[in-house]
Amino acid sequence: MNTMMKSDVTATPDHSSRWHAALALRFEATQGATRITERAHSGPLRLLKPLYPEGDSNCHAVIVHPPGGIVAGDALVANVRVASAAHAVVTTPGAQKWYRSTSSGASADTRLWVESDAALEWLPQEAIVFDGAVATQNIVIDLGAKAKFFGWEMVCFGRRARDERFRQGSFAQDIRVIRDDALLWQETARWIGADPLFDSALGWGGQTVSATAWLAAGHSDAARGASDQALLSAIREALGAEIRSGASNPAPGFFVVKAIGADAESVRELLICVWSRIRLDVFGLEPQRPRIWST
Repeated sequence: MNTMMKSDVTATPDHSSRWHAALALRFEATQGATRITERAHSGPLRLLKPLYPEGDSNCHAVIVHPPGGIVAGDALVANVRVASAAHAVVTTPGAQKWYRSTSSGASADTRLWVESDAALEWLPQEAIVFDGAVATQNIVIDLGAKAKFFGWEMVCFGRRARDERFRQGSFAQDIRVIRDDALLWQETARWIGADPLFDSALGWGGQTVSATAWLAAGHSDAARGASDQALLSAIREALGAEIRSGASNPAPGFFVVKAIGADAESVRELLICVWSRIRLDVFGLEPQRPRIWST
């Protein structure tokens, strides 16, 4: 176990759990280069390798969960900190799978800190909730006043390739976005297997994949209204009309994208289109997909 950053691995191992895993990373800017200065892990949650396909100023990090799936009793904790002037892109090599639970549920807690003048692109693959899973997911995104952030989360209920629907179990999710100690966005949901809303025209309308993305453009003052309108227009243009989706600008410099679709591939590509459209304007970089997505 690497103990370089014990203080950031906040969860206490539960020996009754089948697997407890925690990972903590800190990115710092050193002479114009972003480096991982502290990291710690316990259990099967690891940093695969820091990569620099866009130069030293931007570190790409790949988080891996070797078991490949989350079962009853598992608890995963991931803490990521990006210090001022650092820029990180964090992703995963494959989907996160929530397997059927036979007794107790499983949980995953993610906390992201992005200091003012820092940048984080959080681009994980989708989470697949198997029929019968009992799971809880918590995500907290804590931003400095001038932090730049783009990130998403995707949830797939059932396995489309097997014509599996989510008919038993539950999936609870709580997401909070905080900027400069003020709550910007919170959504809390609990989906139950075979919920009528999955098929209702007022709910999911028969779709099985839900996604949310957030953009913090690095400013928080109302005087930037003109640039906010241009960004919102660009995001909506990238969304197109093929998938049910929408975008809003609920606070200065902050945007939310929602989408719902029939399969993970098309929803993922939609979010990538949004990210590709805003990346140069917000982060000053041409869009370059993480290499791990192609392996």
